Amino acid sequence: MSSVHPPPKIPLPASAHGSIQEDLPPNTMPREWKPTPSLDESYNTLLREVSRYDEDSVKNWRDDIDTLLVFAGLFSAVVTAFVVESYQWLSEDPTDTAVGLLMQISMQLNASQIVVERPPFKADSSSIRINCLWFLSLIFSLTSALFGLLCKQWVREHQRDTQTRTQGEELALRQLRRDSFERWGVSSFLSALPILLEAALLLFFAGILDLLWNRNHIPFAFCFIAVILSTGLYFLTTFLPTLTIPGEQWDEFYDNNFDKLSYQFICPFKSPQAWVVYHLSCKVLHGLSKLPIIPQTLRSSASRLYDRIGNIAADWSSFDLRVVRGFDEHLRPFTDSDPFNLKVYELRALEWAVTLLRDSPSMIPHLQNVLSTIPPSVAMSAVFGEWKYAMWGDVPPADVELRLGDPKAFVDSQMEGLGRYIETAPWPTVSEPALHDADRIKLLFYHQYWMAITHRFEQPSYYLNIGSQQASLQKSTGLRFVIPFPVVDALWMHEVPNVQKESLKLLSFFEDAWSTQWPGYDEGRHNRERLAFVLALSRHINTTSRVSILLTSSRGQRFIRFIHNQIISRRLYEPTDLLGPEVLMLEWTKSIIRTRNVGRLPQDYFPDIPLAGSRSNLTSFQPAGIHYSAETVHSTHPDNPAPVTSKNAAVISDATTPGGRRTPATANNGMTRDSVMPGNAAGAGSADSHA
Repeated sequence: MSSVHPPPKIPLPASAHGSIQEDLPPNTMPREWKPTPSLDESYNTLLREVSRYDEDSVKNWRDDIDTLLVFAGLFSAVVTAFVVESYQWLSEDPTDTAVGLLMQISMQLNASQIVVERPPFKADSSSIRINCLWFLSLIFSLTSALFGLLCKQWVREHQRDTQTRTQGEELALRQLRRDSFERWGVSSFLSALPILLEAALLLFFAGILDLLWNRNHIPFAFCFIAVILSTGLYFLTTFLPTLTIPGEQWDEFYDNNFDKLSYQFICPFKSPQAWVVYHLSCKVLHGLSKLPIIPQTLRSSASRLYDRIGNIAADWSSFDLRVVRGFDEHLRPFTDSDPFNLKVYELRALEWAVTLLRDSPSMIPHLQNVLSTIPPSVAMSAVFGEWKYAMWGDVPPADVELRLGDPKAFVDSQMEGLGRYIETAPWPTVSEPALHDADRIKLLFYHQYWMAITHRFEQPSYYLNIGSQQASLQKSTGLRFVIPFPVVDALWMHEVPNVQKESLKLLSFFEDAWSTQWPGYDEGRHNRERLAFVLALSRHINTTSRVSILLTSSRGQRFIRFIHNQIISRRLYEPTDLLGPEVLMLEWTKSIIRTRNVGRLPQDYFPDIPLAGSRSNLTSFQPAGIHYSAETVHSTHPDNPAPVTSKNAAVISDATTPGGRRTPATANNGMTRDSVMPGNAAGAGSADSHA
């Protein structure tokens, strides 16, 4: 029987390079290529959008003020016409006086009649009430016009174009003025001005009604109170920019005292008369500072203004720029050649700009360009508010771009695989906006300072002050783990062996963070932190490019066993409403195997971890790797008790070996692990409870 051969396949000619058939999958249209904008173009576009937003706001304010001034002028003229007539009702009418005098003369000429004394004049109550209402109405109308003029001065100063050194500084200056405008309630004040004029109109109407009805008491007290309130508010806004002047923060930067750093607002009540008060106050204090006794008194009572008297600003704009540049100072031991600073006002401006413009596709490339100028961990925590990602691992630039372009896709990508344990980790207690809060500024500075010290200096332990800040950060953030894991990840794998040994002192902080409870303790929240730490530690141990000192030192091995026993005793291997820890436990199992192999530890050094419905065997899973000699590092930390063996611990079910086969695990006593009851898991927990 002859076989039928298929016809030979004739290869098609290769498509031209760059054609749709070659470079794109089916049903995919080519995208129009767009050149990446330069950084200057991105900044200019960003500033143009922000300026347009500010101009729209200022235009609305100016329109409202102009309308108010026109109406206040017309209304005041109308009220004045009525008041000119009504105030005469408070004194005797000259015509009545002349008639009375003529009557007295007539009576005196007629000696036969008795002269009757005329009673003194007394204004009726209706005239008094009407004058009170109308005079108050006139005062309120003029007051609204007065503060309308003041608001125009404040708005003009708010929008003044100031020369800056960089585009980022200009963006920060705009944001500072905007935040300060809101902080001091200028927008609310502008909105309240028409209410004052409306009240004046109501008073005028009430006077009209009273004119047709009856009259009442003395108007002086009401008018006097109204004048006092109006003039008092006027003088208050004149003196407030001087009384609330932001202080210098040089000492805090020099001493690396991040606890006292704050986002300082500037008073937006800027007017020519307020500038005169500020300038004269600085001159007077400068003269008093030359006296031998006065300076200490000035420092205690007017410390903020005292810091400024040596270098008086030329105008309000230059004064505002000094506040923005207050965070330009370098922290010790960094220098101008190796700088480190966090420009908080620029970060706050970027945070606001991202929130405003992230839904505009045309602005995404420009925002990406601007965000690329700051470290990814700073962008993720300070700009996006995603503190936990910078807390538990390094932040790649791709994550920042994805978080900016598609926040939902970013969250979905983090929820895939092991990243879910970071995504579900608790947030620090953050107010909005975060950089307005001194605690968040402190957290940002300590995190970034520790990471910069770790990566830039050969002896970072000399500058790290983690121990003195842990309790304070725990209290302000509501978290137990406050040391960024990238810091210890770099220290435990540092090139200098002595740095690795010194970094082992940080293990006690993690042990304390793992175990400590506090008032209002939330076990579920704490467990999510623990699981995130287990994931970060697993990734650290499983890194093959370098060997961590945790694997080669007895102190580090005891710490890993401490974490392992805590997982068992706290039953973190059991699923919760948010997470199923099976995948994480497999990752942790790999790290335990690597720890045991590198440190040449006995097989029963780590007890087995029970898993829900299945059991995994530590001894049967042997990943390929090089055995390293264990370097003993002496530590004063007390040893954990004798290791819990698999004889008194619950076991994990048959492990999946690297080849995909499931094999029954065998304990050291020769019994198969399937014969061990899961109820014995309590032994592992109780053994670790004394650690």
